[in-house]
Amino acid sequence: MKKIKVLQLPIVARRDGITHYAMRNWEFIDKTRFQFDFVTFSKSLDFEDELTKDGCKIHYVSCYAEENEEQFISELKTILSMGYDVIHLHTSYWKSFLVEEIAIEAGIPIIIVHSHNSMVCLSDPDLRQKAIERHEQQKTLFMPHHATHFLACSQPAANWLYGPQIPKEKIHILKNAIDTDEFAFNPKIRKEYREKFSLEDSFVIGHVGRFAYQKNHEMLIEIFEKVSMELPKAKLMLIGDGVRFDFIKEKVSSLGLEDRVLFLGRQSDTEVPKLMQAMDVFCNPSRFGGLDLTLVEAQTSGLKCLVTADIMPESKITENLQFLPLDVNAWCEAIIELSKGYTRTDCKDIVASAGYSLENQIHELEKIYSGQE
Repeated sequence: MKKIKVLQLPIVARRDGITHYAMRNWEFIDKTRFQFDFVTFSKSLDFEDELTKDGCKIHYVSCYAEENEEQFISELKTILSMGYDVIHLHTSYWKSFLVEEIAIEAGIPIIIVHSHNSMVCLSDPDLRQKAIERHEQQKTLFMPHHATHFLACSQPAANWLYGPQIPKEKIHILKNAIDTDEFAFNPKIRKEYREKFSLEDSFVIGHVGRFAYQKNHEMLIEIFEKVSMELPKAKLMLIGDGVRFDFIKEKVSSLGLEDRVLFLGRQSDTEVPKLMQAMDVFCNPSRFGGLDLTLVEAQTSGLKCLVTADIMPESKITENLQFLPLDVNAWCEAIIELSKGYTRTDCKDIVASAGYSLENQIHELEKIYSGQE
């Protein structure tokens, strides 16, 4: 049986965010029926060998359309001439519809646009404002003929990207799902990892995410500084890296908190679930977002989770999640209250029943790729 060829674009050098999402889908999809290839603007991929050994092709595009539109069009047309049945375009905001237009011209049967966020994630305020203005202008020009399928990780992400031009009934909310068994609460692993990092007597505040403007690490450090004055045994565990990593590390150093903050850097997919077991509360004071996968993971593991109010209403899968305003005092009070203790239980069945099981979502994606939806 001929496999359905799916082109995923774009992915980046490191396995974060959208790239992580596309890679997890490839890991769990039925490989007897589907073949994934990938487009990247990066010069190399950290996980290239992992993909090529599975028979995936990686197409390296030399420039963005804004840098050299003629070259970009030429390279993308060459890629699309290789017989793809599906193009799955992952995005967070509009610059143009050039990829969609080239895909239509190439006769790609299924063209998927997938919204993964609800704002422009650029640190520079001037560049961010220009990008927002461009996005809002382009959004008014986006029409149903630009794609065959419109996906989003959440309703806010759908509203942000598509606006009123695309009827809600045409938009498919494809939840950011996880392998719930992998994140199920495990007291044995919790004990092992707390001992590994000498956290036996500590109250551990955790965060997993890119060091980027969106994730708001600055506020998290301000919260922790205040909490640490009230809770001498509090520790902050930060997992991830990114453009603001050094800046945040310097901020921690300037506050004299080096011995209380663990910068663990980027961790593997197998290590993150274990590190979550060692945490006592999960904090996500993001400035904006779609539906953060880490919040699904943290709730599955039975962690109490604190998250910014209003920006991710669909994040509340269990009763363990609490929404808070972007106010340092409010977060400090909530953390100190949780430090008094709570009974941590496995929530994987609740999360799976809410539709966040990766197995269920993969089946939904397979239907879309095969033209059944």
